[in-house]
Amino acid sequence: MTPSALLIGGLIPAICLGLGTVLMRASLGAGASIPLYLAVVGSVVGLIGWSMLLWTGGPTPSLRPILFAATMGATWAMAIACMAYGIGVLKLPVSIIAPLTNSNALVAVIVGAGVFAEWRSLNLSLVALGTVLICAGATVISFSR
Repeated sequence: MTPSALLIGGLIPAICLGLGTVLMRASLGAGASIPLYLAVVGSVVGLIGWSMLLWTGGPTPSLRPILFAATMGATWAMAIACMAYGIGVLKLPVSIIAPLTNSNALVAVIVGAGVFAEWRSLNLSLVALGTVLICAGATVISFSR
């Protein structure tokens, strides 16, 4: 993997998603309700997405990619709503929520390996080791409160 791919595909998203969780807590702590929070975040995502689409153009997509994107949006909104509920209502600290929710990598690896046959190009021993480490880390962190 090239340094630019690692930066754009990994480091920058990790920093942005980590800061996003902290900003979620700040927004909820400042008095935003969960529906308001979701509406504002969704509006900003939509604004950026539509702006990029208008700016870059591209082919007119068929219904299938639009449905996949809409389903991704629905699953992402559910995840963010659950995180917001955990932080805002259950008063779970960001330092616990963020590592637990980042166990999502396990779901992505398992589904991606199966659905897209990515298992053919993976070192399954390293995937197993990473899975054990992620599970161990999430378990340890969940007991930290």
